[in-house]
Amino acid sequence: MLRTLNPHPRLRLRPVGLALRALAQGERVVSPAEANYWWRKNDPAGALLNNLMFLFIVVPIVLVLKSFYALSFIVFAMIVPYGLFLRRLAIHAVRHHLENHPEEWEKFEESGIISTGSGVC
Repeated sequence: MLRTLNPHPRLRLRPVGLALRALAQGERVVSPAEANYWWRKNDPAGALLNNLMFLFIVVPIVLVLKSFYALSFIVFAMIVPYGLFLRRLAIHAVRHHLENHPEEWEKFEESGIISTGSGVC
């Protein structure tokens, strides 16, 4: 049985400086913000988890009104880690979708969700 190589290298999440170098080398890079937008619009789980971010605003306000200041601060402080966690999940969802539907690579490149380096800096 012949094995064909996957024509699409694995997508990687990189810090900004390394992402520019990866683009110069021709690797594909996922944009976290665009991946999160796509995940929120196309997957019910993504929509639900993104809408839960609203609770990180409302719950601390209610806790302050109930005089639970420390708990309110802790819940409010969890917004940033939760947002970063959502972006990681969104990137994973994009990778998983592209592994199952490789015919949509061009569509994702055109919409800016993934970037492919042209070899020119």
